[in-house]
Amino acid sequence: MPFSAQPHRNPPSEIAALIFAVASILVLLGVCVWFWGQAPDNVATHFDSGGQPDDWTSKAGLLGIFVPVGVGLPVLMSIRPLFEKLPAPLINAPHKEYWLERDEKTYLLDCLMELLRFTAGLTALLIAAILVIIAEVARSATMSEWLTFVPTAIFLAATGLAVWRFYRRLTPTR
Repeated sequence: MPFSAQPHRNPPSEIAALIFAVASILVLLGVCVWFWGQAPDNVATHFDSGGQPDDWTSKAGLLGIFVPVGVGLPVLMSIRPLFEKLPAPLINAPHKEYWLERDEKTYLLDCLMELLRFTAGLTALLIAAILVIIAEVARSATMSEWLTFVPTAIFLAATGLAVWRFYRRLTPTR
């Protein structure tokens, strides 16, 4: 197999994904501040099949879970040096061997970081949407089905597109 003389270069999309992740985390933090000021002391956190709340928790307790998860997970997913230190067998990527055989680990990591950072931003935005939904339910006392369906569908569709792009970028040209 001939090796490419010219290594692959990642377009600025990895940086754009990092900016998206950071902006999404900032949006989440802004929503958390808004939620703290708007939501009652106890908020509904679970709903029955009819959309009626059937479990409650304190606003502080909810934010005590959502902030570390909603900020911590995206931050961890965005730190490139963590993934650069991973042994190659722990990296799960399509056609990984192809890129490693060609000394293109940097390109492989570029693509992986773009996927992880985009997914990290989507995760932060999904958690922000959940907080908005919970605040809306506190005002109206019931939950419409679309309130959970739409953000979840957008999250899944966008994540699916990111995975598809990741796969396409790592598929060797024939």
